Order: sequence, then C-alpha cells, then structure tokens
Amino acid sequence: MYAVTQDFMERMRADKRRVDAKITIDYTNPLIDQSIAVQVSEQVPSWPDQVVDGITEVPYRWASLDGSWVLEDSIPWRLMPETEQEALLYQVGWWGEQLAGSDGSFAPPYPSLAVTHVVRAAHTLRLVGDSARGEYAVDFTIDLYGEGDVLLHREIVTGNTQIEWSKELPEPVQGVVKQTVTITRWSHPGRQAKVVEFFTSIQQTYEGEQLVSVRLLEERETSNGSLPVGNISANELTVRLVNDGRFDPDNEASPVHGLLLPNRRVRAWLGAEVNGDIEWVPLGVFWSVEWGTESDVLEATVRALDRLEHLRKSIYRTSVVQQNVTAAVLAQAILLDAGLASADWVIEDELNDVVFPWAWFEPVSHREALRLLAEAAMAVVYCDRDGRVRIGASAVVLSDEETGPWYLQGGSFPAETTVQPVFGIGPDDYFAPLRAPARQDQVANEVVVTARPVSPAGSPEEVYRSSSPITVPAGQIVTVTAQYQEPPVMDATASLDAPPADVSISDARYYAWGAEVDIQNTGGSDADVTLVITGTRLVARAGERVVASDENSQALNGRLAYEFPENHLVQTHSQAVTIAQAILASAKDLRRDIELEWRGNPALELGDPVTIITDMVRDRRSEYVIVRQELDWAGYLRAHMTGRRVTS
Repeated sequence: MYAVTQDFMERMRADKRRVDAKITIDYTNPLIDQSIAVQVSEQVPSWPDQVVDGITEVPYRWASLDGSWVLEDSIPWRLMPETEQEALLYQVGWWGEQLAGSDGSFAPPYPSLAVTHVVRAAHTLRLVGDSARGEYAVDFTIDLYGEGDVLLHREIVTGNTQIEWSKELPEPVQGVVKQTVTITRWSHPGRQAKVVEFFTSIQQTYEGEQLVSVRLLEERETSNGSLPVGNISANELTVRLVNDGRFDPDNEASPVHGLLLPNRRVRAWLGAEVNGDIEWVPLGVFWSVEWGTESDVLEATVRALDRLEHLRKSIYRTSVVQQNVTAAVLAQAILLDAGLASADWVIEDELNDVVFPWAWFEPVSHREALRLLAEAAMAVVYCDRDGRVRIGASAVVLSDEETGPWYLQGGSFPAETTVQPVFGIGPDDYFAPLRAPARQDQVANEVVVTARPVSPAGSPEEVYRSSSPITVPAGQIVTVTAQYQEPPVMDATASLDAPPADVSISDARYYAWGAEVDIQNTGGSDADVTLVITGTRLVARAGERVVASDENSQALNGRLAYEFPENHLVQTHSQAVTIAQAILASAKDLRRDIELEWRGNPALELGDPVTIITDMVRDRRSEYVIVRQELDWAGYLRAHMTGRRVTS
C-alpha cells in the first residue's frame, strides 16, 4: 500500500467524498529526445550529457586534485564514475578544466556550455551548480539562439548566490534552437566550473476543470489464456483534457505546438483534501504513445504506457557469459544497459537467493531479457507507482506494515469499526455482484520442467572466421560485428590471420553471442584481412525432466499437463523442482480470482493484500492479493479490481 496518512484513508472511506486528479506532462523530454546535444568548450573527465537529464542533486563530493580533497575530512569523498554504467548510478554533470583565480574569476576563453535541440519556445532559464560541494556560478551569461545563430535573448547574471538559479522569462522566447552559458566567475577560487543541470523542459500541469477523465490500467500479469508464468505487462494511462485550442495541430501560437510527440513523460496523481491541503497519491510515470483531438467535443486525448514499453523497443546486446551469478545481478545488468539509473528500479532481496550456474542472453529486447529472467526465477516484473521497474518474488508475503491495522473501507455496518489484518472491502463498497470466473484453461495438475545443464566444451577453439576478406581502407578503422556460429562463447580473443604490417586490431568488445572488433590500417594503401576469433563454447548437456503432480486434482479435474517453456537459465535439478512445485501449488486448483466494481482507493497497489466480505450476514470473507486494477476518474472515482485468492 502506498504510504498515506490515516486522514487520507478516512476521506476515502467516507460515505460522501471528493477525489481530485492532477496530470503533469513534460513536453520536452531530454531523456528520450535524440535531437538534444551537449557541447562544451573544455572539460576534465566528467559527464556533460547529464546537464540535460533533469537530475539536480549530486550524491557525493567527487574527489579532484584542486586542493579541496582532504583525506581526513569527516565527510567522505568518492572517486568520480569512470564508466557510462557507473554514471547512470551517480550524478556528476560537466566539470570544466580551467581553475578559477584568487577572486573566483576565470580567464578568457571562459568555460562555456551549449545545448542544441529542435525548435522550441524558452519559458525559463536555469543553471544548477554542485550541491554536494556547495559550488555555483556567480557571474555568467545565458544566450538563446534561433536558426542561423541569430541571437534571440541574452541574460547577464552577476552576484548570484544560489546553487540552483532559475528565472522565468516575462514573455516566452520563440524559435530557440540553441542555449549557451558562459561562466566568468565561480563561487570558490582555485576550482573548476561544475554544472549539473542547464536545460529546462516545457512542463504543464492540468487539474480541476482542465481535466475530463483519467483512466489507469495496471497489472502484474497478462490474461492470455495461459498460466501467468513469466508474463510482463506495461501499465497504461489514458487522459482526456479540455481542449481550448492549444492541442490543435494547426495552432502555431500554442505553447505546445509541435510538441505533441511520442515519448513525452506523463505523470498522474489522485488525491483528497486533508487538513486544507491535497494529499496526492501517484499513479505512476508514463510515456505518450498516441495523441488525438476531437473538435466536436473540444477534448484532447493522450494515451501513455509505462517504462516497460520502452524496454520492449530497445535491444540488449552486451550480455557476457557469467558463472554463479544471482538473478539480482543479472537484472541490474539488463536495466543498466537499457540506460536506467539506480533510482529507476527496485530489485527485491529474494532475487539474491536465486543463483544461475551459467547465465547469458543472446540479442533480445531488454523486456524479453527481463521476462526470461523472471520466468526462471519465478518472479514478477512491473512498474510501481513511482515509475520504477520492480522485480521481485511472485509469492505474497505480508509484512508487519501490510498486516495493518486497517479499517474496512466504508460501509454503514458494525464491522467497519473492527480492525482487520489487511485492508478490507465490504458489501457497501462494491456496486455490482461479485464475479468469480472459473479459469479452467489455467489449471495444471501435472507440471513438467526440463533442466538443461551447460558446461565449457573444453579447450579454446575457433568460433569465428570471416567468410570473405575484410577490406580496411588506408588510414581508417573498420568495425566488424562477428556473430559466433554456436553461441554462447566466453574468454574470446580476436586476431588477424597473417595481416600486413600496418594493419592490426585496435580494440575489441566481446559478448556471449559475438564480438565487435575494430581493425586499424595505418598504412598508405587498402588492405584485405581475415578476422579469426577463438574462445570457449558453452555446450548444453542432456536435459533432465522433473515432473510434479497432484493426484487429488487429477481425480477431480482429469490430467491437465503443463510444459514449462524452454529457458536456458534453468540448468539444475533443484531449480527445476522449485519451479515445478511452485507452479503446481498455484495452478492445481481452479483459479480463485475475484472481480468487482467498487468505489476504489488509489493507495491500494498491485500486490497488496485485501480482505473482501462477500456475505456480511454470514460473515463470509476471503483474502486476496491485487493482480490487476483499473482506476477511472471523471470527477469521481470508480475502480475495477481483480484479486488472486491467497487463503482457503
């Protein structure tokens, strides 16, 4: 359950209640927009692209040789990230090279930073220094340029004392394609310029009469006529906005003209007034996939999906063979390769207990890699309300916080004052008769899982040889992508077969499925070479079938077999037994789901346990875990919930 106050819960269970909604759309998304580019006049090894990522906080004081690094300090220093993956975990920003003078002044040519992008209107100027070090620009100039480097606006700032400086322009500057900042004086003498954030996005918030409706669909698994094993579903948000003309595609005067594009970040909240203020509960973080307008009703619609949809469209190509690796480590590698930062995911501790003897992935989408991992680890993958990819065990475990006490939701019957072990929903809360559909197609009383161990083939051998000569032009570098005939391969080494003296391998990147090899020709004429790669293959051995069955279920329902899909991560007998028994325990009986239309509560999340009273007179109640829900707001809140029964 999302953390809310007891007052919020009281508002949700009141007979008469008001539920508010709010939507924020970032029309310029630097994390997705490939038109955004960063250029700097100078730098020490740092990460200039981070000045447009929307993150303003620096987690640590990064060590440098400017005299500020003192080992005896009580506040620890950290070495700066050296790789792109480390930079995803920790914010640095751009560091200049020149050190400021005794009064903080820089000498010409001054440190400068430029951000280019597609044509847009600039509403706000922003410059953020280093929060961990407490350093910032004192004197600086921001210039806004249009096409052809035409200067549209100049902002000269002197005597600034803020780490996070910003200014809203009196009138938006139209047609901006480049923004530059030139820093002439720094807050500390003898230090480099340090900029953590410079780009400002166009962001608008809609609430009250600006909103027509908000609909959220969230689920932990898909209902596709099969057992819910290894399924991943992207949550969906649909928003209808009042269109006062700003969303018309031909309205060039609109501040969002030309910005109704895919991959714009959309965030949503539902809330209630508590002590004079609105207490908001987030519904998640989404990215637009479709925009539409309806002139006859003066409405605009945006449909958006969560981060898992992005992971479906990107390819995981950098997987290497790893031995005795945990599911948690594999999950982090996949998410880092997808460009996510550590704040964008939650990997639950249970995944540290799942160890794969050998693990690798061929080139697949990041979402497919997560699906294969979740399938082998018997885990679930979904996005939570804070927009994070959450990966954890599929079993329902009630923590002390989740076990209450919670009062029953609404209702005018005596039981509303009794404390329940989990959140309760009573007869006065749902509108239509409860549905308990029988899901015969998802019953299995005999589960077959095949474990297929792998091991190194032996000594290294030739795993790739170019089928035709590779021509390397004089004075150039050619990158060859080699795909092994029988992946996976580990400990690979690339070489050239009898190359000319001026041709050599300058760099190589080895993966489980193949390699990317850079071949350099420093000579004066073109050369033909043959690329050879040797390595150790991993070979699949004879598989072992594990069968788990339930005689009572077979006597009642007949023999209903389920064959666990082939998964290269399932390699040991014990792992196959664990999977087979887990599936059998959840699938040997008819699915005990429940579906109901009810008043809804935005604080309830996927995976939360709820107690549903089906008969108040006879005190019939059962406990369920939420696996799917739809929240519909149109000035009022209504919800459709699907729960998986967890008690007999």
